Amino acid sequence: MLQGGSFGVPWSRPMSRHVPLGSAPAPGPEKPDPDSPHEAERPVGAEPSRASTFLALVVVYVLGLGAVMFVPAGSEVPVWWPVAGVAAAFLALAPRRWQWLLALGVAAATGLAVFTAERSPVSALGVGLSSGAEAYVVAWLLSRGRRTRPALRTMEDLWRLLVATLAGSALAAVGIGLTVVYGLDGSFVVPALAVLVSHAAAILVIVPFAMRVGPSAATDKLVEAVAQWVLLLGAVGYVFSPGQELSLAFLPLPLLLWGALRFGLRTVSYQLVAVGVVAGVLTALGGGPFAVEAQAGVTTAAGAATLTQAFVLVAALVALPLAVAMDQRRTALVRMTQNEELFHKAFSESFVGMLLLYLSPDGLRVRELNQTAADILGGPIDTFVDHPLQQLVESSTVLKDVAAQMVAGDLPGWREEVWLTTEPGRRVGLAVSPMSTTAEEPMFSAQLMDVTDVYVATTRLQTEKDFTAAVLGTTACLIVVVDIDGKITGLNPAGEKVTGFSEEELLDQPLWGTLAPATDKRDLRDLLDRTRPGRETPSLEGDLRTAQGGLRRIVWASAPLTNESGRRTHVVLTGIDVTEERNARSMAGHLLDAATSTAFIALDLGGTVTIFNTGAQELLGYTADEVKGRMRLDALHDPGELTQVARRQGTEPGFATVIAGVETGPQTRDWTYVRKDGSRVACAVTMSVVRDAFGSHIGYLAVGRDVTESQRSQMLLVETLEKERQAVERLRELDRVKDDFVAMVSNELRSPITTMVGYTEMLEDGAAGPLSREQKRLLDTVRRNGERLVALIEDLLVLSRIDSGTLTMERKTVDLRTIFDRAHERVDPMLVGRDLDIQVDLPGQPVVVVGDAAQLERVVVNLLSNAVKFTEDGGRVQWSLTASDSVAEIVVSDTGIGIPEAEQPALFTRFFRSSTTQERAIQGTGLGLSIVQSIVQSHGGQVWIRSEDMAGTEAHVVLPLTASPQRPPSHV
Repeated sequence: MLQGGSFGVPWSRPMSRHVPLGSAPAPGPEKPDPDSPHEAERPVGAEPSRASTFLALVVVYVLGLGAVMFVPAGSEVPVWWPVAGVAAAFLALAPRRWQWLLALGVAAATGLAVFTAERSPVSALGVGLSSGAEAYVVAWLLSRGRRTRPALRTMEDLWRLLVATLAGSALAAVGIGLTVVYGLDGSFVVPALAVLVSHAAAILVIVPFAMRVGPSAATDKLVEAVAQWVLLLGAVGYVFSPGQELSLAFLPLPLLLWGALRFGLRTVSYQLVAVGVVAGVLTALGGGPFAVEAQAGVTTAAGAATLTQAFVLVAALVALPLAVAMDQRRTALVRMTQNEELFHKAFSESFVGMLLLYLSPDGLRVRELNQTAADILGGPIDTFVDHPLQQLVESSTVLKDVAAQMVAGDLPGWREEVWLTTEPGRRVGLAVSPMSTTAEEPMFSAQLMDVTDVYVATTRLQTEKDFTAAVLGTTACLIVVVDIDGKITGLNPAGEKVTGFSEEELLDQPLWGTLAPATDKRDLRDLLDRTRPGRETPSLEGDLRTAQGGLRRIVWASAPLTNESGRRTHVVLTGIDVTEERNARSMAGHLLDAATSTAFIALDLGGTVTIFNTGAQELLGYTADEVKGRMRLDALHDPGELTQVARRQGTEPGFATVIAGVETGPQTRDWTYVRKDGSRVACAVTMSVVRDAFGSHIGYLAVGRDVTESQRSQMLLVETLEKERQAVERLRELDRVKDDFVAMVSNELRSPITTMVGYTEMLEDGAAGPLSREQKRLLDTVRRNGERLVALIEDLLVLSRIDSGTLTMERKTVDLRTIFDRAHERVDPMLVGRDLDIQVDLPGQPVVVVGDAAQLERVVVNLLSNAVKFTEDGGRVQWSLTASDSVAEIVVSDTGIGIPEAEQPALFTRFFRSSTTQERAIQGTGLGLSIVQSIVQSHGGQVWIRSEDMAGTEAHVVLPLTASPQRPPSHV
């Protein structure tokens, strides 16, 4: 390959865009390329396979061998050296950690190709090492700082490629030049220059095929593309055709620029390869101006080859920058279009009212607005386009001056809450910001936010604050605020009026020793300590000192104030002046003593007499001193009567019998009291609970009067009531007879109707001969109505047995999942021909309860059939079974017609049918839910229904779980 001190660059055919260089895509997610919205990244980093590496090195060897062997006649220099581009592309696609090892492989393959072509070992070694180093440097510079395949999309990428090309080809030129100088005794300059130009051309033309480039320019002018290709190849063929002597090497350049402008970087890359191949082949065949100069002795054959590669290099340097710039411009245009579309989408679909404004001589006008803004303004969009903004709002600000300040740069933005003129009573937040103040027509953006509700809420809050302040200022209650140490931090005007102290006089003073006597410090300290968030409000009755030295009786109630963390910081003491009330209580005592015809007997919680007025003394013959604090009220009652009432109430004889039920409200009863002389007197006694001012239960009050005469009249009333009672008993007897009659009739009817249904089914099955369609239809009607009667009779029998207590429950352990399976089989015929979404959710583990399997199945069948019957086609019916630690829950829900809320209290009433069911003529007896409730309650469970009219129903049944052994049968 090295002869006479010259080194040539071999020729090869152009390679396809995706060169199989042994680099497989790395697994895992890829980082999107910010420069290309169209092409996905190909990550580089997977280890090259042995097969791909071997194939690539074979390609390098073959191309190198062919380049050395294919030398034009009379020339020592081949036309091209594609090994430089192929090897650099191969390494650029490989992981960086493998590049040095693959570079050694390239060096070995290249050296072997030179040695095979019968060149000296020194030439083979020098060319191999130079080619490997060149490929490594180019690949390292291209992949440095990248995690993905090298890209060629921006001018920065192009500069990186040019630098890598220059660095790699210069390194190869120096290495091969030194090989010629020291190994073959040749010159340095001529081979180094030839290597620099040919290697740079090969790298610059081939390497872009291994790089990620932007999308090809879209065009619908196929004729133009074909014409450009034909003209370009024709021009190159003409310039380098045999016998052509004119220096027309510039002719293909405008055509390459045409391709760069119109068709993008990919097309230009293909065309550069085509230009290099055509020019190299024709030059090798003796065509073109450079070969003519070599034939004329102006230059050597090697010089002609170098000039050809220089032409290819110049063509690449002219076309690639323009193609990259055009691709970058197209990408920017795509991004700008996408951003504009995104802006318009965000603008039109925003939940905030958006307006685009422009500045006209008379102020800001609406250029565009979204639907939200139109809804806020209260009209269609077209109404407000080109409308002055100043006329849409009630604002004293001149918006034209605001816009002028923004254009001048004195105001970054403006916002204000204003009322709308288009929608009176609606308040909005208006914000205006500049968009393009330097353009010929300044543009602004405005945002509208409906703040009517916020404004109303804020106004109400302020009103409430003012109201609270007014209440605190005008309330008659004494309000004192203290910290947790008991120091006064606030006093309301009522407190100032009651105490005679001003708030300033008491600030930071301890509560005790100022407003309260020092002797009350312990009680007040305890009150403050008991005032905690979430606890019952404590209270305390104590004395209040006034500025004049007097005392007032105050009942204190306290409440805590907390910070954001919930920690108590202050205590609010609300005091009620009860001085007059206590005086009034004393007066009430005098009034009680003045009542002589009515007995007032006050008792403490234990029943001991605390008040025994004059009327009580007159009625019972005891003095107050003989009774107060010494006797209990039950000691005044007739012992025999007290014992009888206690037995009837289930209470212990004594005071508990007297006050039974009084906690729920005053109780009036007739009692027989025993006077001091042992005589009996009948009294009507009203017993009530006595509470203090804070609602605490402190005792009882018995108010009695002599009813001896009224009892005589009552006896007459009792006789009348007895007659009525006998009438009621007679009615009950009639009701029992009715139940027995229903049970008897049901039993008598069940057998013949069941027989009728059976024979009907036999007739339908053809037992008596074939039937016509009309006969089958009539028999089907008879059978269905018979089955309805059987179901009705069965329900009546069950209810009759429940009422009479003869319904037997066979208690066994039952897996509720089995109950669901059997119930589902019984409901299946109802689903034939129906369009319902049936959803079943059963647990994987057994759900065991103790009960009657048949009756529990009746419960589930009733609920499921109701759900199916009252759900229209297209609806959903769902039943589920869940189990917790102690109970099992059955839920049957549907999306059917539901039950009106006003009718739901009667759901479990016998023969109840909702108005919706009756309007739709849906068949049923109204007995199912009544039976369900009775069976569930007999199993110790609960059942309830949730329903909404025309929105569905949800039935819940809760049964206790148990694993206990079988119990004997019981009766409902």
